[in-house]
Amino acid sequence: MSIKGNENILKLVNPTMEYKEQVMNYRKVFLENDESFDGCAGLEECETYEEWIDFDNRLSKKYGKEYAPSTIYLAIRKSDNKLVGIIDFRHRLSEFLLNYGGNIGYSVLPEKRRKGYAKEMLKLVLEDCKEYGLHRVLVTCDKYNIGSYKTIQANGGILENEVIDEVNLSKSGVIQRYWISLKKRFANTIGKRDNIIEIEQKIKSINNEDFIGDIYLNNFKKVATPYILENGVCLQDNNYKWLEFYNYNAKVLLTAIYNQNNEIVEWYFDIARSIGKEDNIPYEDDLYLDVLVKSNGDIVLLDEDELKDAHERLEITKEEYEEAGKIAKNLINKVKGHKEELKQFTDKYLDEMLKEKNIIETII
Repeated sequence: MSIKGNENILKLVNPTMEYKEQVMNYRKVFLENDESFDGCAGLEECETYEEWIDFDNRLSKKYGKEYAPSTIYLAIRKSDNKLVGIIDFRHRLSEFLLNYGGNIGYSVLPEKRRKGYAKEMLKLVLEDCKEYGLHRVLVTCDKYNIGSYKTIQANGGILENEVIDEVNLSKSGVIQRYWISLKKRFANTIGKRDNIIEIEQKIKSINNEDFIGDIYLNNFKKVATPYILENGVCLQDNNYKWLEFYNYNAKVLLTAIYNQNNEIVEWYFDIARSIGKEDNIPYEDDLYLDVLVKSNGDIVLLDEDELKDAHERLEITKEEYEEAGKIAKNLINKVKGHKEELKQFTDKYLDEMLKEKNIIETII
């Protein structure tokens, strides 16, 4: 049975005694076929299932300070409750994992390969990584493992580099290191949120002395519930507009938020790892820090703790950490005392976009 054409064919479950026999048979098959136990949390080293599922105790003793707590899942086919693969994600990166092993490892039974299971397993575990709080994960593979790198690429993996395998994890001797961003946001995705009843989305390319790039308008015609912050500021309600400026040569995304009367609520600057475009839809790959400019001109730097945590988890390099801070500092200096110029700029393009006829989608 192939997963192609079928949705939700797999489920990820925590190992329980219900799957003892299947897991131990999995171990037997891999040993007999001299397979690599990727993502199996040392299953090959365990004589019993009970020994294997004592993950934290066993692995912390083995790796000491290098131990990265992880979550191990069994990939179970829903139709017959059969085990097809095992996958784990490590909650943080150690130096070893950063260089060679990555956040996620997985394997599939030999007879179950080339059916799309690995792709679906990785897709499912990425959702779990996101819920856990990770924003960027590293996945590695053997350079010549075509199935593995295609699986990673299909889930958004971007190759950073190739390294010589000095720890004997691969057959080829070369390891590819792919990053998958969990904070990559496309301009049109907000229209798919459950609280949006009716929205009009438009895009327009601009190339003049004011701005070069794409401007994207989310015009919230009707929402189920307003989006109100704890301080009472409303960011989304009926007839509110979010005007986004995608400059593909910059690392800052400006969003101007307007109320139902087309009055500015706030300007929000996302510091980005990159700003790009796929299938004609702009996207922003977030780099944690944000700069808020209130309607009265006050400026607030946001998410410094989030940036610091990402650096400590090795999700970003020291250079990226410092770059984000530098971009934010320069941005604050640039907009300080220039609220009126900022308002004139975004007001001008709000008026243009409301008249723009290039409607991408109207969702009702």
